[in-house]
Amino acid sequence: MLNWFTLRILEAHKDPDWRVQKAADECAETLANYIPPDQCIRILTPIVQSASHPINLGAIKMQTKAVERMPNDALEGKLTDIIPGLIKAYDDQVSTVRKSAVFCLVAIHTKVGDTIWNYLTKLNYSKVKLLNLYIKRNQQKETEKKVGGI
Repeated sequence: MLNWFTLRILEAHKDPDWRVQKAADECAETLANYIPPDQCIRILTPIVQSASHPINLGAIKMQTKAVERMPNDALEGKLTDIIPGLIKAYDDQVSTVRKSAVFCLVAIHTKVGDTIWNYLTKLNYSKVKLLNLYIKRNQQKETEKKVGGI
């Protein structure tokens, strides 16, 4: 039932009306915040791996939310499932899909650290360099938050 519901929300991203697309984004984010993260990842992984834009974009955004909520050790156990779809999305023709894939990879790096690089050996140099740039920016933001919160 939850799989069906998630897919219906993601399919609403294809609607030509931008208001429906925005509502689908909001529903997807809310759902990702309430489904247990491991269940969310289990539902979304095949969608990220096989769907095209705009469904894959919505799925990657949901997956990023789930990654952010998932315990580090549980996430490490799911990397072999999650990473291939994100690598595929990182090569997508649509720039927003590529960018979302990078954001999800950054979120994974935030949780598991350099362990992620073991799963990204197939990325070319320029993609690794860009991902590193986003990781460093994220680390800088996190440091600024901690310093500002003192």
